[in-house]
Amino acid sequence: MQGYVRLMQAGLIILLVAFSARVYAVPVTYDGITFPDGDVSFADGVLDYDPSYSGEAVPTDPNYMDPDEALGAPNYRGSVGSVSLGSGGLIELAFTDNALTNSGDDAYDLHIFEVGPDIEDTFVAIRPTLDTLDLLGSGYDGNGDGFFEVGSVTGSTSSLDIDAIFSGFTAGSLLFDAVQLIDDPDKDGQSGGTVGADIDAVGAIYSAPPEPEKPPVASVPEPGTIGLLSIGLLALGLAWRRNPG
Repeated sequence: MQGYVRLMQAGLIILLVAFSARVYAVPVTYDGITFPDGDVSFADGVLDYDPSYSGEAVPTDPNYMDPDEALGAPNYRGSVGSVSLGSGGLIELAFTDNALTNSGDDAYDLHIFEVGPDIEDTFVAIRPTLDTLDLLGSGYDGNGDGFFEVGSVTGSTSSLDIDAIFSGFTAGSLLFDAVQLIDDPDKDGQSGGTVGADIDAVGAIYSAPPEPEKPPVASVPEPGTIGLLSIGLLALGLAWRRNPG
């Protein structure tokens, strides 16, 4: 019981902190894209980075091979601040102190910051939270990896509208906690030290507090178990009365 209460308290604290951060958030603008919740809007955890995911050419320039360079707000400066995916390569980034959500209209919800002289095409998928998965079902997960495919960013179009894929939901009713990016090997070069899309940052234009961890459900004994326990206690009581010494 105490563990349950402590977990509930922890969840409440997380919600209060996240709410306070949103109330006092200072909007920021990068490349003409405004993020109302400030720098908390950007992915801040690396789940996976696999430049050889499709078996094609991989980056060789060490300045572009650190997946942590895709975290946080855009910070590309010259030869540092981004990571190359490789031809057909993959990166999965998590939102830990916020969640990507839907705007409820045709506004863009997610923006991919890519840098470099060429804007390579990139396939985009987003991972739903448990509640959102229950709401949408698993039909959007084409390959069973837990991510819902939502299209691609091509050329100068680096923003996506979640509501164009999952229509009919009110603003903020859908939550996603990670983004998967896979370079399109058919739309870029096959060689060079920075082959593949070069990712600087991934930001949730529409952001929400993260989904709190749900407390474990206490198990309830089956009626048969309760009955057997009652009989056992009754038998012990009778035995004690007969042999009090």
